[in-house]
Amino acid sequence: MEARILVIEANTDLRKLFGHLLAAEGYLVDTCPDWQAADDYLKQALPNLIIYDWEQNSPAGYLWAEALRTASATTKVPVLFVSDSPPARQILERLTAADISLIGKPFDIFVFRRRVDALLGIRERALGV
Repeated sequence: MEARILVIEANTDLRKLFGHLLAAEGYLVDTCPDWQAADDYLKQALPNLIIYDWEQNSPAGYLWAEALRTASATTKVPVLFVSDSPPARQILERLTAADISLIGKPFDIFVFRRRVDALLGIRERALGV
């Protein structure tokens, strides 16, 4: 089974870049420009991984992602935040408690691919696949 990844990225060029990078790795990729569009997407489909280019000045987006971790439909879908700068310690602790992974920008493509593969493996093990 091919893994489906949802990429949430406001910048059109970066959204395309993420899409091409992940598609080249063999993943099926859907994209949304923001968490509100992603919320609508999740009512129709369930990805194997959510990659969210999170802007720290958007607390609503963080709260949405945190809520994904407790919603029954998405509790086993790994979430990877991509962020421009490291979050404050209290936010990092909340991310860790919510089981949301984080990678900073700029990032090494190899490290990014390994993180994606690892998160998809965690999901498969959680589902017993």
